[in-house]
Amino acid sequence: MMKNSSWRFLNTGYHDAFMNMAIDEVLSQKSVIKDNKPVFRIYAWRPYAISIGYNQNENDIDLEKCDKDNIDVVRRPTGGRAIFHAEEVTYSVMLPSSSPLFAKDTLTLYNIISEGLVEGLQMVGIKAELVKRATDTPLTMNTNIPCFSSAAKYEIAAQNKKLVGSAQRRYQHSVLQHGSILVGKEHLRLGEYIVKLKGKNVDIFRKFMEHKTISISEITKTVKKYEEIIWGIKHGFQQKLGIQFLEGQLTPPEIQEAKKLTDKYKKIWRKKDD
Repeated sequence: MMKNSSWRFLNTGYHDAFMNMAIDEVLSQKSVIKDNKPVFRIYAWRPYAISIGYNQNENDIDLEKCDKDNIDVVRRPTGGRAIFHAEEVTYSVMLPSSSPLFAKDTLTLYNIISEGLVEGLQMVGIKAELVKRATDTPLTMNTNIPCFSSAAKYEIAAQNKKLVGSAQRRYQHSVLQHGSILVGKEHLRLGEYIVKLKGKNVDIFRKFMEHKTISISEITKTVKKYEEIIWGIKHGFQQKLGIQFLEGQLTPPEIQEAKKLTDKYKKIWRKKDD
């Protein structure tokens, strides 16, 4: 598809929620524009975190309980639903306006990236597929609480359940798409931190999420190593898009700039620093 095109590949490991979102911002709004080169980033969350969509109300989340349980809460630069980030591989794709993919419409680009992820998952034995859903409205037990189980027009699924949740944002000179690839079942704890859910409704919500989502460990009936999943995603994505990854690390200026931005992402979470 994009023969002879080279991208940066970054496996940045574990960071807290605020640093993770700050890194995505630096890469998508500065680095890819300055370097004129797309970036594919893999990362994880420590401690566990809940991210909410750009326009989502933070009052949906029980911040006091999150604080007590050492769960970070952060607002993503992208839209979409609340996600509990725990046992997952998180990816982000950043494209400069000079990339041929930048000219694609939002849905086409979303599907191209998704097809690359599907190829990677299939390389490690995960029978994932990109499926079209009949609706893009929230599937949330009629509670109007947005969450990972909401259906998009197209999504990566396995056994007809959602395996990957993604969101995209287009800036003037770049595009950011990032998402969660479910590895284990910890994401099912989301209902514990939703304000409107109390008592038995938390269990009902968990069962609902179990019905709508699936993780790699449930598919394979074993614990796949993160390194194996990342290997598959890396090589499958390259193969599907016809690109070459240049593996590297964040530069010192990128790290410094991201650290400066973390306060911005702590805006709804100041109490943890009090």
